Parts: sequence; structure tokens; C-alpha cells
Amino acid sequence: MAITKKGQYSTEYVIIMGIGLAVIASFLVYVMLFYGSFSSSSVASQITSVSNSLAKEANYVASQGPGSIQTFPITIPLIESRHSFYCGNIIKLQTPTQLGISQSSGNISGMLPLSGGIYDAFAEAGNNQVLIGLKFAVSLIKQSYTVSFSGSTATLDYALSFYNFSGDLVGTSFNLTILSMGGGYITSVTGSTTSGTYSGTITLPSSASAQYLVEIFPTNAGDYSSTCIAV
Repeated sequence: MAITKKGQYSTEYVIIMGIGLAVIASFLVYVMLFYGSFSSSSVASQITSVSNSLAKEANYVASQGPGSIQTFPITIPLIESRHSFYCGNIIKLQTPTQLGISQSSGNISGMLPLSGGIYDAFAEAGNNQVLIGLKFAVSLIKQSYTVSFSGSTATLDYALSFYNFSGDLVGTSFNLTILSMGGGYITSVTGSTTSGTYSGTITLPSSASAQYLVEIFPTNAGDYSSTCIAV
């Protein structure tokens, strides 16, 4: 009888040990997956932190009312211009390996750098949106757009004003590119101004209702402006 109980105890011991080892193995796999996942999300959170910071500054200056300006330093990695932009209240920043999307309380547009680094930036509250600027030769581009229709085409009239960090109008040559929201090329124009202001007209390929991304690249300025227009 004692031998039978001993065998029973041995069997139970093996079962318990097997369960214990399975639990330990599962825990180790979980830890490996968790830390692997955490490592990836930690990298992604860096770019999200940047977009969150921009949203925070925009929200603060908007709460202070039109005409308010807030300056702040910010570190922005090397981003992809076609896929990094301000659109409505969305801030989207993308690198080859990271994506950060944040929302501000109201509409936002303005400048983003063409190279990674630490920048002096400012947020300026307007009547309908907040403008983000960077300390470059061209620090801010104020824009207005009007769309008219004729048959199957849409005509976009635009007016641009280029400012430096001190708020003075500055002359520059530039390229204005219109993209789909997915980053696909639609059309572009080049222009030049000595007074700091410029106006022009672009014919869009279709009058169908759509939202487009507008990016403006001042020559040798080091940054670019982005905003969205609805057609």
C-alpha cells in the first residue's frame, strides 16, 4: 500500500512540476514579448511626444486669445515632408520607422523642418487657427485660398505672405506643391517675391469634392509650411 501511495505522490509531483515549468515558460515568453513590444512602442512614443508637444503649445496659445504668441524649444527628428503635416486639428509626423499623430483643440497650420534638430519655435493664435513657426530665414507663411468651379475643373486662387522670426515680411522664391492626403503628387508651381507677398492661381484636375495637402518650400529656408484645403 505504501508503494502505491509513493507512486501516486511521484505522479502528482511530476504533474505539478510540469504545470510549474509550463507557467514559468509562459511567463518568460510573455516577458520577452512584452519587452520586445515595449521597446518598439518606446521608439514610437518619441515621435508621438513631439506631436503632443506641438498640440500642447497650440492649445495653450489658443486659450490666450487671438494675437497671443508663445515661444518654446522643440526637438524634431528627420521627418518625411510628404507624410508629415498639419491638417485641420491634426498633427501628423512620420519618419521611416515612426509615426506620431496628435490632435489640437482647434485648427493648426505652419512650419516643419526639413532636417532633424533642436529648434526655437513659436505658436501664434489667429482668429480661426494657430500658426506654428520656426526660427529660420522664413519662419512663417500666412496663406489664404479661394476655390471656384468651371465645368469639370476647379480653380484655386491663393495669396501668400512670408515672414521672418521677427515678424517682418521677407522676399523669397518658393515651390508650392499640392498633394493628396495620402502623399500622392497632384500638381506644383514655382514663384518668387521680393516684397514678401505673392498671389497666384492653380487649376486642379477635378472639381470633385476632396481635401488636399498644400506644402510650400521657401528656397534654402530649411523648413516648409503645410496646411489642408477643401475643394
